[in-house]
Amino acid sequence: MGKVMAGAWTRRIVLGCLAAIIAAPPLAAQETLKIGAAISLSGNFSREGGLLRDGYELWRERLNAGGGLKAGGKTYKVQIVYYDDESKAQTSAQLTEKLVSDDGASFVFGPYSSGIATATAVISERYRALTLAPMATANSLYARGYKYIFTPSPLADQGLVPILELAKGLTPAPKTVAIVGPDDLFPNITSDGARKRAESLGFTVAYTGKYPKGANDLSAVATQIKSVTPDIILATGYVQDSILLIKSLRELQVSPKLIGLATAVGVQDFRTALGPAAEGVMGVDYWVPTLTWKDPLFDDSAGFAKAFEAKYAKPPTFHAASGAAAGVVLQLAIEKAGTVDPTAVRNTLLSMQGETFYGPFKFDANGVNTLAGLNVSQIIGGQPKVIFPVAVKQADPIYPRTGQ
Repeated sequence: MGKVMAGAWTRRIVLGCLAAIIAAPPLAAQETLKIGAAISLSGNFSREGGLLRDGYELWRERLNAGGGLKAGGKTYKVQIVYYDDESKAQTSAQLTEKLVSDDGASFVFGPYSSGIATATAVISERYRALTLAPMATANSLYARGYKYIFTPSPLADQGLVPILELAKGLTPAPKTVAIVGPDDLFPNITSDGARKRAESLGFTVAYTGKYPKGANDLSAVATQIKSVTPDIILATGYVQDSILLIKSLRELQVSPKLIGLATAVGVQDFRTALGPAAEGVMGVDYWVPTLTWKDPLFDDSAGFAKAFEAKYAKPPTFHAASGAAAGVVLQLAIEKAGTVDPTAVRNTLLSMQGETFYGPFKFDANGVNTLAGLNVSQIIGGQPKVIFPVAVKQADPIYPRTGQ
């Protein structure tokens, strides 16, 4: 009798538990949101491409660790599918098509280089795959009427303008400018923008020159620059050719009052390769660690820098910051749209205004961030220090330059 009662009691417990399970609301299953990224992990842009990927990855990891992306009552775990485009535009275009047509990526994180992005944008536009391209800033890319590409960064024609604006107030006043860089889309636009701004500020542009993309000897260029003895040398190139240019200038004992670069000063490889020769070089930064803009994932620039150093054991550059910020922009837009439909998210991006640790954003119809800004850093004591604008500066500029 006892066994019968115990068995009946057990059955009642089991049935009660089953009833409770059936009556309970179902747990929301976490879905996967796939993002594609064809970026340069080898070839000419491997340094910059690797840094960009670091930013994308940090955003993905931190977002997923916090529970994932929430939209329309669903929670998504973010997966980023990477391919190496070998720093080749056509390869990147082919891989982007594979990402959206074969791998099922609804969103795309853009490559490094405007030239490469010009090829990939055609693909993402065809498939209506919303693309965030933080390191593709050529003005021409955003003048083609594309609807699915956005950049949170300033456009290329502004790339050296802050250095010229800083230089205008320096003493003794610099008067002549030389502008040089590789014959490639982003550098050409940056050079033209710098020339126009220099002339409008009253500088004499004594030299403008181009060298072949991927050139491994810039001694002839350095000789031409030496012949005009400019007060300011502005270089529009990438990390590797910027290293080569400064080495060539040093060998010929070309010592301008100011050297300003469009992309390289924040990259450790640049400083390591040049050693003391990098001292005093100025460069434009899309992001600096003293910015105080905020977002819900990294808080501010200090929070991003701390998270980056904890993961990678090195300080972040603006390349990495731009990648992580692109992720945050996409995250905020998806959450506000309440859906992962790319067209709906695109429409939301066009109607919203917000900010990330990288800075404020408000996009026009061409995908350009109308609130984007730039900063200037200078290598002082072997490390880049923010010198302009005054609101975020870490040090006063050293001028004239004293590097060897």
